[in-house]
Amino acid sequence: MKKPWNHLSFLLLLQLVVFVTYWRVAALPLWNALDFELLYDAHVLSANLSDFFTHLGTAFSQPLLRLGLLFEYRLFGIEPAGYLVINLVLHGLNAFIVYLLVYMLFPRERLAMLASLLFALSVGHYGKTLMNISGIEPLMLAFFYLMVLYALIRNDFHHGGRVWSWWYLFGLTVYVLAGLTRPVSFSILGSLLAYRFFFYKERGGRGVFPGSLIIVSIVGLLIFIAQQIWWDQEPRPEATESMDPFLTVWYTVKTLFRYLNLMVFPLQVSSMLDSSHPFIQFIYEWRVLVRTMVALGIISFSFFGLVFGGKSVRFFITWTYITVLPFTIVTTASDWLNIQYLYLASIGFCVILASGTVGCIGLLQAHRWRRLAPLAAPLLFVMISQTVVLRLTTQNRGRAKSLQVMELRAALVEQIEGYEAHPDPARKIPSN
Repeated sequence: MKKPWNHLSFLLLLQLVVFVTYWRVAALPLWNALDFELLYDAHVLSANLSDFFTHLGTAFSQPLLRLGLLFEYRLFGIEPAGYLVINLVLHGLNAFIVYLLVYMLFPRERLAMLASLLFALSVGHYGKTLMNISGIEPLMLAFFYLMVLYALIRNDFHHGGRVWSWWYLFGLTVYVLAGLTRPVSFSILGSLLAYRFFFYKERGGRGVFPGSLIIVSIVGLLIFIAQQIWWDQEPRPEATESMDPFLTVWYTVKTLFRYLNLMVFPLQVSSMLDSSHPFIQFIYEWRVLVRTMVALGIISFSFFGLVFGGKSVRFFITWTYITVLPFTIVTTASDWLNIQYLYLASIGFCVILASGTVGCIGLLQAHRWRRLAPLAAPLLFVMISQTVVLRLTTQNRGRAKSLQVMELRAALVEQIEGYEAHPDPARKIPSN
């Protein structure tokens, strides 16, 4: 795939796969309480756009996300179909950047194609991010995150890590945009450091922390400081439960492996589980044993992969831990797991799964039919992910018909009409 047309063809294929897989999602009505709040905020922003550009705090308070929602609101109003279609397009673009990144690091075309297809088919993240308007935030974040890594790693691979190359300047610009979209600067830095460490020889023995990375670090630190000073957000409620530092560390480590378990064993207490097939409920009854075995398997694979695996596998194992770690820092023992936080982390899982599959196929190359047996593993995960997607879609469609959501929609229409008559940005859509 060295010709641009071939890359474009695969991008179109990924978009086709995404839309064929999620056509039911695009027809979902509004069902999430947060979406009603976002739509009202977009209406208020649309009527007060001049304030957005004159208030310093908005420059460090997710400006691209707000402008993106404003653009969508002006196109689609309060009808969700357009928002969800854009979510799907962004997901397809993210899957394509995954292909480019994996192909550059391995490089093995079939592996890169399989990894990106698995990600497009929701393996590891189960598509929850795509099902609501607020999903544009993690989708935009992932887009910037992947673009930064691809641009800066490509600059290091093909341009010697020069500061004044176009790829470096482009990556630094997108890094600023990523930082302004959400404070993920240090997670990106962690991934860049992991790449520089594991690909030390391929990079010609250049320093792990050169001037180009120091500049990125300084920019990230400045963005972080500016966000702490000017971020325009509501004060967080005070914690009702506190833990000592030891318990905080313990629950953080525990939550880390709970998230990694969810990629492999996506069952947790929910209304969807209560209405699932008795066989699924029977499996869930054995969750302690299953999760223990899965956690031991993850620990074992991580250890042996980091010690004996190839540099690319080591990088994506580290990627998985780095990208999920920010969401595992808890202050209470009852913090809820959110599958949408696995969106970025699942890329590492898809790459590792694809790498093992392609490697096993290569070992069985002499056997005409048996060499296809390793495909059973990714196919199993695709079946699991698609089942979860279908169940989530059905559940959310049912929620949209509930009395509570219908009242929220009526309140949104009333608030928008009332705001047009008496503008008051402080008015809010009730959350329940």
